[in-house]
Amino acid sequence: MNNSKSLLLAGLVCCGAAQAQISSTVALTSEYQMRGIGYSGNDPALSATLDWAGESGAYAGTWVSNTDSFRDGDPYDDGSDIEVDLYAGYNLQMANGMRYGMIGYYYYFPDTNYNINYTEVGFSAGYGNFNAYYYYSDDMISTSLESHYVAADYTFNLPWKTDLYLMAGHAFGEYYRETALTGAHEYSNWEASLKRSFGPIDTKLSWVDTDLHGRFHNSGEYLRNDGRFIFSVSHTF
Repeated sequence: MNNSKSLLLAGLVCCGAAQAQISSTVALTSEYQMRGIGYSGNDPALSATLDWAGESGAYAGTWVSNTDSFRDGDPYDDGSDIEVDLYAGYNLQMANGMRYGMIGYYYYFPDTNYNINYTEVGFSAGYGNFNAYYYYSDDMISTSLESHYVAADYTFNLPWKTDLYLMAGHAFGEYYRETALTGAHEYSNWEASLKRSFGPIDTKLSWVDTDLHGRFHNSGEYLRNDGRFIFSVSHTF
């Protein structure tokens, strides 16, 4: 069993020991994007979570969304139309205001043309409105190739209960260098978002973009990576 699967299972096991708080979030977004790449065929995406949080800082949950990354007949088409993410982790808040976290993911895609399931581990550190992240997979999209992603974000609290969220990240590693096999390339991405809640409804308007260019730049329907606005609404129960 690889390290990322071990971490995920360990998080799930530890979660049975403390008092729990259960929550669920339903979200509708104009496009499902992750790290600047669109994964819903430029169509809206509906997602839902079911989360457990313990008093100790341990947590676990699942996230489900529709997805569509390739046109029918594309040589890279995996046939996926549903993504299920399982995750577990631990957050630690220090007395000096620093906070640290770790998380394990298992990305599962049912009923695909070939196996694209994979695991990933992440680590975070933050203070105040600033956060930094590092994510690692030793088997990105089941290719046996390593993937790394680093990112940082900062939230400005504005008047009228509005937040300005700024984020920048960079994806690199073997998976992104083996372009003939994966069709990918190392890249940076960024996001600027305005967030505001209206009663029980949370809204977010984002501008996302990447530095992918040349034959890797894509402003079409699938796997978009150009600059664009994305709007989402969500509610947490």
